[in-house]
Amino acid sequence: MLLRVFLGLVVVVAAAALDIGVQRGQDHTFQCDFPIASGLTYVVNWYKDGTDIMNYLSTEDEPTFTGDFEDRPGVQLAGSPRKDLVIQNLQIADAGEYHCSVTELGAGAQSGDGTMYQLMVFDLPSVTISGGPYELGEGESMTTICRANSHPPSNFTWTLPSGDVSEGASLQIKNMTLADAGTYRCTADNGYGSAYETVQVTMKEKVIGGSDVMRVQGLPVMLLLIASLLLPVFLS
Repeated sequence: MLLRVFLGLVVVVAAAALDIGVQRGQDHTFQCDFPIASGLTYVVNWYKDGTDIMNYLSTEDEPTFTGDFEDRPGVQLAGSPRKDLVIQNLQIADAGEYHCSVTELGAGAQSGDGTMYQLMVFDLPSVTISGGPYELGEGESMTTICRANSHPPSNFTWTLPSGDVSEGASLQIKNMTLADAGTYRCTADNGYGSAYETVQVTMKEKVIGGSDVMRVQGLPVMLLLIASLLLPVFLS
């Protein structure tokens, strides 16, 4: 937070939070960048979403954590002087806005806030496709759905064998032709990472009916018969 004075008027300017993305299960250290004068006793408080989660007086051995961080393993104060907040094994519920507040004690003491951090704890996408592989006949339809376990939720893009792109988790192809055969790829992207899965589509060989076979196979025989009947006429 910045304080600006114009003709005796104090204007409070809220600084934009610094966005931080950390994968679930990883550790992160929030730096309290408010400077502390050497040799002074000081108090550090850390806040999450405006609620006090830690209090530390520099003459004491350990900080006091409250709320969701009380008695939680892997949460500690680090640095020299001790003012940086360390959270190990981050979970989705740890997402939020963090900042420190420092109060010096004694002559010449100052106080103020450090940088505001906006933490997002994410899961990378893990993609599955319902159904498949598919074997379809010409003229048939296909509907398949792409799913992803991720946080935040993913956006989906299908890439077709032709190179065309379709947006959305669900893909439907109507009136299939031989040109629709091939590999279909679904890509999930949640802004922190992406992953993809593929499904194979093949087309059935066209089955020729009995009457079609007779027409196809009987044509040469019929031509030979006609030729045998007309040959004597031409020779006479």
